[in-house]
Amino acid sequence: MVPEQKLIRFSSRFKLVSVAIVVALTIWLLLAVAHVLTPFVAAIITAYLFNPLVTWLQRRTRLGRALWIAVIYVLAFLTLYGLGTWTGPLIAQQSRDLAAAAPEVASRIQSFFRGREQVELGGIGFDLAPLEAQLIATVSDLGARLSQSVPQLVFSALETVIYLLVYLIITFYLLLQAGQLKQWATRLIPSPYRAEIGALGAQIDGVFSAYIRGQLLLIVIMSVLLYIPLSILRVPSALVIAVASGTLEILPIIGPWTAAGIAMVAALFQQNVPFGLSSVGLAALLGIIYFVLRQIEDHFIIPNVMGSLVRLHPAVVIFSILAGGALLGAFGLFIAIPVAAVIRILLGFVYRKLTDRPELPPPLPPAPVPATA
Repeated sequence: MVPEQKLIRFSSRFKLVSVAIVVALTIWLLLAVAHVLTPFVAAIITAYLFNPLVTWLQRRTRLGRALWIAVIYVLAFLTLYGLGTWTGPLIAQQSRDLAAAAPEVASRIQSFFRGREQVELGGIGFDLAPLEAQLIATVSDLGARLSQSVPQLVFSALETVIYLLVYLIITFYLLLQAGQLKQWATRLIPSPYRAEIGALGAQIDGVFSAYIRGQLLLIVIMSVLLYIPLSILRVPSALVIAVASGTLEILPIIGPWTAAGIAMVAALFQQNVPFGLSSVGLAALLGIIYFVLRQIEDHFIIPNVMGSLVRLHPAVVIFSILAGGALLGAFGLFIAIPVAAVIRILLGFVYRKLTDRPELPPPLPPAPVPATA
């Protein structure tokens, strides 16, 4: 007599414990190998950004994905090579000039504050000695970092090449198999819940895609817009400061103020001030320019580039930035806002489930206007 065949069934408690163990081991493994995750994270972000473009080109031309990925690789290489050939030497030279000028700028800061350590405004005394010390420390640290960057790049060249190759290979396969990966992830979801979870995933995808693409475009726009006045006003290392200012835009609230401070300090101790301005006048003018461009960015560029998908209260934004920076450093500052927006979406979803509230219905189309005789 053939014994009855039975399937192994896990109890609900065993399933929960198994999932908890797998999640805990995964987190432990990622923390243990965090130093080698950079090319993989970069590849995931790149593939996520370029997958819509590759998919659109494939559908429009009926050509294979591998061909279009290769074309994008070639175009990206030519673009980066052209930009590097054009701006690379200029940025390197201005960085060296900035590093060489750091001791002189520190000396000028000391001369500027000499005899002005104590000031009174409205009968209230202010001690500027801590500000002087902080400025000198910042300038000295910047000079040291810039001067050490070239030897560090030489010693880490092999590691950089390996990471670059890993990044390119992983990006290629992620772009090539994006459809299969999406189908695999969809099959992991039980079929009765795929539509609902798919809609939730579409909201999260909309937040991430709008934010990441918008931030990358914002860096380019703000770098160009800031380089124009900085070069006209002959601010030393204008290109380096403009690129740094544009890059700092990815750090909400903190970044723009830091960028303005860097430019104003550079102008405050500039030797040759154009257009008959004083150093203080030039620094104030740059402060106004940064403020005006910030208003243009907030009211025109960001709404058109990123839309209104990331809707968070200012207090939540500030808390998210501080928490992201404390947990993950600069990368945490970059992803703090989109992660907070995703958490808001997930919490809203969980809240509706806990309170048995129905999903919000889609807006109705506008009623047709009756024809007039």
